[in-house]
Amino acid sequence: TGAVTPVAKVNPVHIGGVTVSSVSLFNADVVREKDLKIGDTVLVERAGDVIPYIVKSVAEDRTGQEEDIIFPTHCPSCESELVKPEGEAVWRCVNINCPAQAVERIIHFVSKNAMDVDGLGEKFVRRLFEEAQIATIADLYQLDWDTLRTWDGVGEKSIQNLQQALAQSKERPLDRLLFGLGIRYVGQTTAKVLAKEVNHLLDYQEWTQEQLEGLPDIGPKVAESIVEFFQTEQNVTLIRQLEDLGLNLQGVQEKGPKSLALEGLTFVITGTLPTLSRNAAKALIEDHGGKVTGSVSKNTDYLLLGEDAGSKYDKAVKLGVPTLSEEELQKKLTG
Repeated sequence: TGAVTPVAKVNPVHIGGVTVSSVSLFNADVVREKDLKIGDTVLVERAGDVIPYIVKSVAEDRTGQEEDIIFPTHCPSCESELVKPEGEAVWRCVNINCPAQAVERIIHFVSKNAMDVDGLGEKFVRRLFEEAQIATIADLYQLDWDTLRTWDGVGEKSIQNLQQALAQSKERPLDRLLFGLGIRYVGQTTAKVLAKEVNHLLDYQEWTQEQLEGLPDIGPKVAESIVEFFQTEQNVTLIRQLEDLGLNLQGVQEKGPKSLALEGLTFVITGTLPTLSRNAAKALIEDHGGKVTGSVSKNTDYLLLGEDAGSKYDKAVKLGVPTLSEEELQKKLTG
């Protein structure tokens, strides 16, 4: 997203069984408010025993050798001038061609919840980028396979698997592509909403902010970000390239669920299912009119239960929420 996030490097310290050496400082305001300097002794805690953060500097331990932290004015990757949008605390690089953003954008695009391209892990994507084999998302579908065959550790079987994974990704539904494009503020839920409203992704070039705000769960900031994305020439060019390369840009405006067998029912999924991944189970339920939420409540109709279930099962028992196995779910769908 171009966010420039300061990170404190500290001498390794053991906290609750974990060695901490890097701590996010979130933004420039935090550095200023905590009066942090290079060379400071600092108090580090782990929020909720998970996320390390700096509580404060120990001012009485200062020797006078400490240095002020000067926040950068230009992107450390592409040298473009940083911008801080009004009302926000984060400084950003707004250069769409910034290399650091480009590689992260590709990593996000191929990730499991987006286009799910098996075999394109973060390390391999970075290698492709550093070796100038890819510069944009579209380049993934135009790889030089002969060059890749000369790389150490890349065998013919790996090539075939990756070719198959890329071909399969072209068939992903529009909401996965929308999420994969990394539009700011557009998560998986918003992407599903957007995919249902158009026949073709580029229909959004014609939508106004007011129209977008009329959709469920889309407020002014999200709507503004979507309008900006589809009014940016480089983004439209990329989308057209992806269509030419065979990716699915068709919406689901006219499509409904495969059946209404689960209409009006709310599910929560927990544990490891025998054959379905969490995402596949969620899609199966939604395809038959059901809804999937992340936490058990009195409004939950069923807990879809796999092996090694945790606290969600305990809460379901406490609230009297019935459980279903994957097999029992399939029986519900087949009547």
